[in-house]
Amino acid sequence: VFILPRHIRKDAMNAMCGRVACPSAVLGTSTRTSSAMLKRSSSANLRGKSGRGKLLLVRALDGPESSSPTMDYQGALKFLGLSESASSDDMVRAKNKMRSRYQDQEEELKTVESAYDVVLMASLMKRSQGQVSDNRVKYADVVSPGAAVKQKLPPWVRDLGNKLPPRPAYESPDSETLTQSGIALGVLAALVLAQGCSQPPGADDPPGLQLSLALLGSVWLLRKKDLSLGRSISLAVLGLTVGSVVGGAIQGWLRVDIVPLGPLSSPSAVVSEFSLAGIFAATAFLF
Repeated sequence: VFILPRHIRKDAMNAMCGRVACPSAVLGTSTRTSSAMLKRSSSANLRGKSGRGKLLLVRALDGPESSSPTMDYQGALKFLGLSESASSDDMVRAKNKMRSRYQDQEEELKTVESAYDVVLMASLMKRSQGQVSDNRVKYADVVSPGAAVKQKLPPWVRDLGNKLPPRPAYESPDSETLTQSGIALGVLAALVLAQGCSQPPGADDPPGLQLSLALLGSVWLLRKKDLSLGRSISLAVLGLTVGSVVGGAIQGWLRVDIVPLGPLSSPSAVVSEFSLAGIFAATAFLF
């Protein structure tokens, strides 16, 4: 809603209508135009030179009044699956996830947008009032030590750093991802263990099929977080690598090929179990 003094009515109408006639403008009432809807409307109480309060109310809409559902802050958080400490990235990710889930349901999409607006506005309000509990949040004019060092680097070094992929970030997993990845990788871990226990001492057949399926499943679940294919593959391989390193260290300490753990005498099975655990951790907790 734009509230304009009467003496600048002509200039305001020219600016909003592209300096052409705006036949749908109506003084003092809601005015619907065929232009794109102004989703975020703002208000300005501007006083004229005479100081009189005669005002012109101009409102641009596309079609009828919006019927988007409204909800309170806690309801919006619950609907999007967010906590009160959620970052702006978490909010966008949750909104995109819900939009992909309800992509063919118009009413549900309106609810998603409404919930996102409520959560976003509450977050902005907290920031404006200084109620930010995360000490990593900085104001725009506060330069972090790392950014200060980066500003002193040669331009070609800064450009090279900007081309590097972003480092992995942690997030609390949603119940759907946790359940799906836990069941899938749990089944594969059981198959790896069964294969390792079925091999005679001295024989070691690496479970390549199980690890390949785990990587493919991990990439598929990471893609559901709205990550790019390259990013998903990188995170899955990172989980596999870290798990393999940890598993190799554990195997070097246990030496199941020399002292079997019951029927388990396959070193590759021990390493693969930790590799699957690393893939699970990457799938559930990284983005």
